[in-house]
Amino acid sequence: MNANTIISYRAGTGRNQLASQTIAATTATAAVLNTDTVGTTATAVIAVPLQSAILGGFNPQSANANASILGPAYGRLFGTPLGNQTPYFNSDAFDGVPFRVRTSYTGVAVANGAASILIQLCLGSASLLGTNVVIGNSGAALATVAGGAWAATLVSEIIWTIGSGANGNIASRHSATITFLPTPSVQVVSDVIQTNATAAALTEAGLVFTSFVTHGNAAGGTWQCTEFALELV
Repeated sequence: MNANTIISYRAGTGRNQLASQTIAATTATAAVLNTDTVGTTATAVIAVPLQSAILGGFNPQSANANASILGPAYGRLFGTPLGNQTPYFNSDAFDGVPFRVRTSYTGVAVANGAASILIQLCLGSASLLGTNVVIGNSGAALATVAGGAWAATLVSEIIWTIGSGANGNIASRHSATITFLPTPSVQVVSDVIQTNATAAALTEAGLVFTSFVTHGNAAGGTWQCTEFALELV
């Protein structure tokens, strides 16, 4: 995480930490969070904070901080972000002001002639990819035919404006890197622009995001979303 992180999830085995996933299917699969019930997970959803939010303390998300010390600053490295009363944001905070959504992954792909990895960032809270709107991706699916370890990052810089009529307006400039270690091979996507007008983003409450991984064949593999964060630019 960074000092400008608003809110984030990190990998772990505790409640509301990102869970490791083993997938043997070609279905796009959302990153998930552990819950209080062992074996039960919930879709990981990042949302911009609303001024009506009621917030308690947050554990620091940095690996360099003491996670047992609660603070009121969204898990930041230091300080309070934009004011002195949580949640530090009002209804105009994100209107026409860019922000960033960042995801990172590690994984191990099963060897198969059609094996590949694709990472996508979506607007929407649904656990099914088709229900959401894709606003960032890692480019063409990267082949992982030989099987083995991979790592990926996808960063989307987003600008949104309050819509008129049926649609809000949202545009993203995203960059991504996938590294497949056994070959090795690296795929880099830089500054790709995607523009979508969608009723889901009519108001600030619609600025919610999910992250998906898709395997190219049913052999699948195991992967871990290591961080899913929303930041100021």
